[in-house]
Amino acid sequence: MEKYRIKVGNKEIEINDEVLEKIKKYANTEMTLDELAKELSLDGWEEAYEFIKGIPAWLLRSYS
Repeated sequence: MEKYRIKVGNKEIEINDEVLEKIKKYANTEMTLDELAKELSLDGWEEAYEFIKGIPAWLLRSYS
């Protein structure tokens, strides 16, 4: 799989298998943006929201 990076604030997050599992958990459960922010070491739900907006939708359906 090609390496994808999403820039959020002054951070750049690489989409690897571990991050992808956290994103899928957020998408398929009642996990909040605050909880996702903690999982990804982001500074609040605003950064988590910007991160989610930057993810290509097809990536959630792909398999590693």
